[in-house]
Amino acid sequence: MPKIAKLTKKSLIIISICLLIVVMLFCANYLSFLFLSQTSKSFIQLSSNTLSCYAISFEKGLTQSSAESLANDYRKIGAGGYVWQTDQYYYVLSSVYLNKSDALLVQNSIQQNHNLTSSIIEFQIPQISVSLNLDSEEKKVLQKALNAHENAYKQLFDIALSLDTNVYNEISARLAINTTFSSINTINADYRVLFEQIDELQTLTQSLQNLIETLQKLCSGITISSDQTMSSTIKYRYTQILDQARELSQTWNGN
Repeated sequence: MPKIAKLTKKSLIIISICLLIVVMLFCANYLSFLFLSQTSKSFIQLSSNTLSCYAISFEKGLTQSSAESLANDYRKIGAGGYVWQTDQYYYVLSSVYLNKSDALLVQNSIQQNHNLTSSIIEFQIPQISVSLNLDSEEKKVLQKALNAHENAYKQLFDIALSLDTNVYNEISARLAINTTFSSINTINADYRVLFEQIDELQTLTQSLQNLIETLQKLCSGITISSDQTMSSTIKYRYTQILDQARELSQTWNGN
């Protein structure tokens, strides 16, 4: 019996030493992970792109109600009919381009095919910039979020163009819209996992949510007025997305 007790005591000491070594190794690995995660981060400034925009405008009014009334008629012929407020006026926009020559070509086409007089409104959406301590994955996710409005606009612009030129029919256009929503929704979901609780990014967080809701309405086929064509609805929504980007820029930059 004394021998057995002696062996048991020795075994317990060995087991305790082994457990202590395991705990020490775990703690060392955890501290090493924390150190590496901190040292892999760096202070980085990220920015969205500054967008130069050229909008085709049919009408302008001093009140939103008068502009909305006019917009309903233009939507029936495929124009976006988005009411855009700037300065003291409300403009009825057909579509918006990032290239002035494209806007001029479409303006000329509208004049020839519909005998409608229009003007081109030029405006900029200044970049927004953010500086944070980020690792490589956080940098990638945040940069995609900063560019989300621009990318959504570009994808929807291409879909509307393909629909107008008969490259897409309505079914293929809807499939492409769903693909756009899926990609932007993934960007938003990844962003929220990493940045939703950061106070200085709350303006961006809310703007991304507005963007997602706009795309959801487009996916659901929600129109703005009766007898509105699908092409008109897409143009309305991508102009709305640019307006959201403009509002984000103005709030962010204190304008």
